[in-house]
Amino acid sequence: MDKKGAKGYWISTSTVTNPALFAEYVEKVGPWLKEVGGVVFAKDTEPQGKEKTEGANLAVICEFPSMRAAVDAYESAEYQELSKIRNAATENATFTIMEGMDEAAKLRRAMGK
Repeated sequence: MDKKGAKGYWISTSTVTNPALFAEYVEKVGPWLKEVGGVVFAKDTEPQGKEKTEGANLAVICEFPSMRAAVDAYESAEYQELSKIRNAATENATFTIMEGMDEAAKLRRAMGK
């Protein structure tokens, strides 16, 4: 974990079933995300769900400075409280934390290797 230069990512899909409650989650999670060094990298309200995510009406990728930062943010007491709102406002949610490519892998890719 935490390869040099590798970022950490949260990848989530869900079906928002309570838009008002989900808006409350977004209002609270946005400022908190900035505090922990995360940013919304991509968001789609019309994702093309495949393999058990067909009904999703939201897909989000959040980027963190490192895998450790992504895991720590998710496991924090603050996010665990916020996630209760997200879970109450959605169904069929998926949530994955993954590590991006490290600097060496990016360089090899750029060089065509």
